[in-house]
Amino acid sequence: MNLQKTTSIHPDSTTVGEVVAQNYHAADVFRQYGLDFCCGGGITLREACEKKKLDADEILNELLNIPWEQSAGEENYLAWEPDYLIDHIIRTHHEFVRSKTEEIGMYAAKVARVHGKRHPENVEIYKLFAHLSEELLEHLEAEEKTVFPLILEVYKKRMSGKPVEKGLLVILQKQLDLMVDDHEGAGSAIERIRELSHHFTPPEDACTTYRILYRNLAGFEEDLHKHVHLENNILFKKAEKLV
Repeated sequence: MNLQKTTSIHPDSTTVGEVVAQNYHAADVFRQYGLDFCCGGGITLREACEKKKLDADEILNELLNIPWEQSAGEENYLAWEPDYLIDHIIRTHHEFVRSKTEEIGMYAAKVARVHGKRHPENVEIYKLFAHLSEELLEHLEAEEKTVFPLILEVYKKRMSGKPVEKGLLVILQKQLDLMVDDHEGAGSAIERIRELSHHFTPPEDACTTYRILYRNLAGFEEDLHKHVHLENNILFKKAEKLV
C-alpha cells in the first residue's frame, strides 16, 4: 500500500531542509549535486542552487520526478511527536556515533601511521576525525542531558495546557542555537574529510584496512547527514514552534 505525500516545493520560499523533511528521497538528489541539506538546510532551494551555480528549475524537475509516495515501510518523521522523535534519534543515531567513533578512529590511526608518508592526506584525516569524534561525543551528552529534556518539558506543558515560563523558552532557544552551531562545525569537518579522501575513494595501492576506513567514513557521513537533518530540520523546528 502507498500513502500519498504532499508535494509542495517553491524554489524561492521552500528551504532545502524543508524539501528533505517532506521526502528523504530528495537527499539523494542533493548529494548528487553537492547541495547541503542538513547543516545548510535553512536556505531556499534557489539560494542553495545559486551558491553552487546550478539551475534551480532543473533541480526542481529532478525533485518532482523522484517517488513522492510514502510506501508502508517508510517513516514519516514530520508526523512524529517530539518525544518519539527524540527517542528514535538517541537509539538510532546517537548510539551509532558512540559505537563507530572508536572503531573508525583506530582504522584512521593505523592508515595514517602506515600510509602517511605516501598518502599524507590520511594524517590530516586522522586528526580531523579524532577532533570530530571528541566534539560529537560531547555534543550528544549536551543534547541528552540538557537540550532534549528542555524540549520535552516545554512540549509536555504545552500539551497539558500549563503555562510555560518565559525564561525557560529563552534558555531552550539559546540551546537550540548552540546545537545548530555544533552541527555546522561537524558538517564542515566531515566535508573536509570527504575532500581529502577524494570522496572516500581509496587509491589503487590501498590495503584492506585503508579500504575499510574509507567505507566506514562514507557510512559515518551518511548517518551524520540524516542525524543532523532530523534534528535541524524536523525536531528543532517543532521545538521552535513550541517556543
